[in-house]
Amino acid sequence: PSGLSVSIGGTMVPVLGYAAVDGFAGLDQCNIGPLPRSLAGRGNVNVVLSAGTKTANTVNVSIK
Repeated sequence: PSGLSVSIGGTMVPVLGYAAVDGFAGLDQCNIGPLPRSLAGRGNVNVVLSAGTKTANTVNVSIK
């Protein structure tokens, strides 16, 4: 998908697809992956999703 990018802990990850979620106005789902092995054991990292010039709220996840 063009114009959509995701980084986890500063590492770009592939975007597999995205779509609106039926029954939930304004909610979209984004599927990413596979995650690179370089993220293994990183602990708390930021997930940053950008669409064109807009960036969504940053999410923090823990990767074991």
